[in-house]
Amino acid sequence: MDHLISINRRGVFSLEQVRQILPIIRRITEEISEKVDNHITEIEATPNSQKKVIATLEEQINELIHLWNEKIKKLGAIPKGLWLVDFDFGRGYYCWKYPETDVVHWHTRDEGYSNRRPLEELSFEAKNEKSANRSGPNQRPPRGL
Repeated sequence: MDHLISINRRGVFSLEQVRQILPIIRRITEEISEKVDNHITEIEATPNSQKKVIATLEEQINELIHLWNEKIKKLGAIPKGLWLVDFDFGRGYYCWKYPETDVVHWHTRDEGYSNRRPLEELSFEAKNEKSANRSGPNQRPPRGL
C-alpha cells in the first residue's frame, strides 16, 4: 500500500514523492496534449470561412487545458503554464515540463521556469548550509560577558 496516490493533497513534496507521482502526471499530460495538438491541426486545416467550427475547436482546447489544470491540482502539484508543473518542497519548487522524463530541475519561490537550476545545485546548497551551521570540533562556543 506504499504506492497509493493522494487526491486533493496539500503540503510539500519530497523528491521521492514527486518521482512517484510523475508517471501519472506525464500520462495525463501526454493524453491531453495530444488531443490539444489534434484540435490545433484541425483548426489549421479548416478554412477561415468556417468560423463556427474553429470557435468550437478553440473552446474544446480551452476545456482540455482547464481539465489538465484541475487534474494536476488534484494531485497536489501546481500547474504553472502549459504542460509546466511545480511541486512545493518547502524552500522552493521542483520543476517539470512535458515531455521531460524526470524531475531534474528546481527554482526558488521568487523565481520561475526561466531561472530553474539542476537538482545537483540544490544538493550542493543543502550540504553547504549544513556545514555552515555546524561548528567544528575545535571551535568553542562564544563566552558570555
